[in-house]
Amino acid sequence: MRKATLVAALLLLTPTISEAKTLEELLVEKGVITRGEASGASESGASKVYWNRGTRVEFPDTGFTSSIATELQTRYEFTDNDLGMGNASSFTVNRARLIIEGTALNKEFSYRLSTDFISAADSDANFGASPSIRDAYIDWRPCIDDTGVRMGAFKTGISRQFNTNQSTMQFTDRSAASEYFTIGRQNGAMAYTALADGMVTGSAGIFNGESDGEGANSAGFDTRQIGVANLRVNPIGKMDVAEEGDIDWTEDAALSFGAAYAYSAAYSSDAADATGGVSRSLVNIDANFKYMGWSLHSEYYFQDVQNSDSTSSSAFAAGKPSGFYAQGGYFLMPKKLELAARYGYIDCDEGTAGRSCQGVDNYNETAATINYYFWRHS
Repeated sequence: MRKATLVAALLLLTPTISEAKTLEELLVEKGVITRGEASGASESGASKVYWNRGTRVEFPDTGFTSSIATELQTRYEFTDNDLGMGNASSFTVNRARLIIEGTALNKEFSYRLSTDFISAADSDANFGASPSIRDAYIDWRPCIDDTGVRMGAFKTGISRQFNTNQSTMQFTDRSAASEYFTIGRQNGAMAYTALADGMVTGSAGIFNGESDGEGANSAGFDTRQIGVANLRVNPIGKMDVAEEGDIDWTEDAALSFGAAYAYSAAYSSDAADATGGVSRSLVNIDANFKYMGWSLHSEYYFQDVQNSDSTSSSAFAAGKPSGFYAQGGYFLMPKKLELAARYGYIDCDEGTAGRSCQGVDNYNETAATINYYFWRHS
């Protein structure tokens, strides 16, 4: 994570291990055998414990791995308030997370459990302000790494920046537009795949929904759910869009374009009609570029909420807000010192939209940052 003025962060992240493929792994990729079957044919080896951006334990004999990581962010903020409000000077612990991940049966199954003991009130915690479980899911990939099914509690897929971990963002916080146009985390299931050697990826998922009483870590009580579909294309080379900024100093220019759509049918107790029916459509498009220390990340959002109760102050207040942000950066010192700037805008549909848009015509956001990386994002 970036080390910036007034922000100190310590991250120990789960490593990604790169190794030569065995015969069993090649047979699994071709669909000849499953990962579970491959575990019986794998060579035995001694278990090992080591550190690589986190503590990792491997058991080659059984095909199991496990890792544990921590993520801490402390912050100082001075807020100069207008409109007669008093100024504020505050020290906070903005994030205090424990992350446990692992695999089973030679990576046929994997899991992630992430908790936050602070849960800052942002979209990453579904606007919560108390300790909570962030991720709790299991993946099943029977044949190849890029195709599988996920089930549990996780991010729904709307907004590239929302789906980027805070530890690999270019700024300390997400754009205001990304925070507003999100569904957050939900309990559900999702299928995903990749084509053309990872140049095209896609996913589709279904989640419990947003009816009153539902949400992150909550069970569904009706049949009104959320459907989300994603598509991403990398036309001139692979790009890790979950890592903002060009910290790797990309020598060949890389582009990535993504699109996501979500539809939610929910019950709202404050709706005026007899059925309490509310619907929300959310569209998100993003574009990303990296080359020789330069980076550009941008997204556009459009939301259409249909609700007969126009006075509702909930997230389902009727309206058609839209917004965008664009941020760019450059490394003055390759892989070490970076300058970045961002502009964002939210059109609140003349103040009719819900949540923070209620009674507000529009938002304008400007931000700048100086980042120094001691050891990548760790």
